[in-house]
Amino acid sequence: MSSTSHELDLILVRHGTTSWNRDKRYVGHANPGLLPGAEDELRPLSHGLRKRRFARVYSSDLRRCTETLRLAAPELAAAAVMDARLRELDFGAWDGETYESLKHLQMYRSWIDDPRCVTPPGGERLEHFEGRLVGFLNSLQEGGLAQEGSGVEDIPAVLAVTHGGVIRQLAVLTVPGVGFWSIHVPPAGVAGLRLCYQEGRITGSWLGDV
Repeated sequence: MSSTSHELDLILVRHGTTSWNRDKRYVGHANPGLLPGAEDELRPLSHGLRKRRFARVYSSDLRRCTETLRLAAPELAAAAVMDARLRELDFGAWDGETYESLKHLQMYRSWIDDPRCVTPPGGERLEHFEGRLVGFLNSLQEGGLAQEGSGVEDIPAVLAVTHGGVIRQLAVLTVPGVGFWSIHVPPAGVAGLRLCYQEGRITGSWLGDV
């Protein structure tokens, strides 16, 4: 008997620009809002989201994501589930710092070289970060979502407004051969993953800009 597989498109929006992004600061669980005038930056995103239907809408509960969704698509924001699993990695004591302010620290250089073996002081282990993202991916199968035809080619589409590191890590976790630094989605950018759920495994293909 052949095994059953289900597909869905995970449409990933990176939040708009904050002052910390502009200043090239690490921003993890800190909670800055968007820059003044964010509506202009988000206008192309707003136009793009109007063209699609989504079976479900999720957002990181941090302010920069909730503001992005509310300004770009207020009708989707009203139905969105705020999910802390979609938060950026917690950089702990390094939140708000820059490469220039940290580069003299041996621990920081070791973290850059091998983030699986080094954790920022007071921050989040990479294994925990991965675990909550896998938990999110698994939860998308619940409630028959994989059988709701709401996306391209009758494949369900799910929207998630989240963070740059989350988008990269989701790709690393699901797409064979993808490296963390090979993925780049700019602030207010949109990209997609086509996920296949089969025999308890999740694999993906990177759709790029969508």
